[in-house]
Amino acid sequence: MPKEKLITILGPTASGKTALGVYLAKALGSVVISGDAFQVYRRMDIGTAKVTKEEAEGVPHFLVDCLEPTESYSAADFQEKAKAIIHEENEKGRIPIVVGGLYIQSLLEGYEFLPKVGGRSRWEHLLAEEGKEALIEELQKRGAEVPIDPQRMVRKLELLSSGNKDREAGKSHTLIYDGPVLGIAMDRAILYDKINKRVHQMMEAGLLEEVRSLLETGVPEACQAMKGIGYREMIPVVRGERTLEEAEELIQKNTRHFAKRQLTWYRRMPYIHWVEKTPSDGDIWYREILAYVISQVRGESQDGR
Repeated sequence: MPKEKLITILGPTASGKTALGVYLAKALGSVVISGDAFQVYRRMDIGTAKVTKEEAEGVPHFLVDCLEPTESYSAADFQEKAKAIIHEENEKGRIPIVVGGLYIQSLLEGYEFLPKVGGRSRWEHLLAEEGKEALIEELQKRGAEVPIDPQRMVRKLELLSSGNKDREAGKSHTLIYDGPVLGIAMDRAILYDKINKRVHQMMEAGLLEEVRSLLETGVPEACQAMKGIGYREMIPVVRGERTLEEAEELIQKNTRHFAKRQLTWYRRMPYIHWVEKTPSDGDIWYREILAYVISQVRGESQDGR
């Protein structure tokens, strides 16, 4: 049976994934699937840099604004929902474009998540009850590398506990979908400057008011959604324990560190086709990527896959 088709866009935060996804979707008459861990939450728009109606330019976006902030969301949830959307779009003759971060690896490589007991695995219970430090301790006991994300820590412990080490993150390079996996690369100094400016724009757009509104409407400080960068740093500001200026600097620093960790993680994915972006590329960059994507989906070059 032939593989279903999918176009993937990866890259560090603030690298321009959203704009590229919309451009390709418009050119190909397609849709975008968000692979972001936080854009699924309603009323969390500014801090997640969620695509706006104007930015979407009429392109349908899936897995955006579909959960309440009090609900949980994991790589397994993303994989299940995204697979269904990809199948439906392929049935309609469209090649969807998935855009986002680290959750996407589980989708592309077809991770087989273990069944849960009582809605949660043993390690998810440990995370909820004792925090990610307990997961780090368990991984260190096993001499295992510690992933950057608590959900990935849970996933790795599930794998190690089952004895199935062949499916560890980064170990499988066989893709279950047919289509290019694009990674946006740019000079580190330029990326960090873009991050700093975007965080400043978030502050001016009303991030403090967004966080305050979430808390006032009953969203718990400790829930998963409020642990995202941009939200956890603002909670002390709402309490009067941190200034806006201090929060902005902290969000910028944490976002830069996150981007660096993302780039490190992507090195585990050798099938990524990196495209360099410079400030002067403009429309030419978009057109060149479109031409490459079209050649790939038409089967002119599948890199042996």
